[in-house]
Amino acid sequence: MIPVIFAALLAGCAPAFNRPAFLATLVGQPEAEVVRRLGVPSRTYETNGRKFLAYSERRSEVLSLGVGFGGYGYFGPSFGYYPSQVIERGCETTFEIGDGRVLTWSLRGNAC
Repeated sequence: MIPVIFAALLAGCAPAFNRPAFLATLVGQPEAEVVRRLGVPSRTYETNGRKFLAYSERRSEVLSLGVGFGGYGYFGPSFGYYPSQVIERGCETTFEIGDGRVLTWSLRGNAC
């Protein structure tokens, strides 16, 4: 489970949070420092002497459109009901580890 602070930052609860700047501070840090600050990763993968730590965050948002003006038709103005939509949002932050230290990071998703 992602620590509460990191989850809040990923969710965008901190309006002044600059994710790339925060992640850049972790480049060159030991792998243990990433785990200490962000918690246990959601997934790990190793290949060719490199390790990848992935932290995933997912959430659903309901967009309620409700009733709205539909324009003008033959009989005058029309109004309609627009159903709610569920939007899935997510962000995966991946760190590449080499020689026990963070080499680089990447972001993937529509909520990064």
